[in-house]
Amino acid sequence: MSMVQQAIEVSAPVHTVYEQLAAFENYPRFMTGVRQVTSIGADQTHWIMDVDGKRREFDAQIIERSMDERVSWSTMEGPLLAETLTLRPMGETKTQIVAQLEADIAFLMPSDRHGQESLNRRLKADLTTFKGLVESGVLGGRPIPTGASTKQITGRSFLGNAPTTNPASPASVAQRIRNRNAAQPAPGPGAGWDTGAEPEISGGVSGSARMGGHTGKSDMWGDGMINEEERGS
Repeated sequence: MSMVQQAIEVSAPVHTVYEQLAAFENYPRFMTGVRQVTSIGADQTHWIMDVDGKRREFDAQIIERSMDERVSWSTMEGPLLAETLTLRPMGETKTQIVAQLEADIAFLMPSDRHGQESLNRRLKADLTTFKGLVESGVLGGRPIPTGASTKQITGRSFLGNAPTTNPASPASVAQRIRNRNAAQPAPGPGAGWDTGAEPEISGGVSGSARMGGHTGKSDMWGDGMINEEERGS
């Protein structure tokens, strides 16, 4: 498991930057490997990614969308992928983004031998792409999806005898989600991994591929995530 952090300054008001980061359907336009993100509820999204040429999909929980301050999300099951984006206004027309990305390297970059170093470069490249899209006006002025929440999950720490409240880390958030899911009945078809018909999905990279599904088998990623070669076996 690796966590990396990068910061970048965007020449745009903080609210403009927040709107684009809180609209998860924008992520395929700047986040490496992401082909599609769709809303499946007020605080949940379904992601389709290309990982080393293989189609992977998962559901993610939106942990926090605090207006003009922070956006945080994490996978709900399977390999960990979590991100927290904190916004800091730098005057009226500039905004600093501080991004923390935590990932299971074996899932996200299975053939990469440089691990955290590559993840760090990848996060920096994604932020640079986002900056270019916002500053050029390609992204901007889009409304926040209906049902967006402003809930915030916090952790407590103690300095001496004085309690302080801090935003939960991606790892602690992911563990809370897993603990909650373990105490609930398994979801039925359509409530996470795809178990029905397999529609063609295209976009993001050339060509098209079938979506993954939920299976009783486990591969190196675990939790029923399957790759293209296993389908039909």
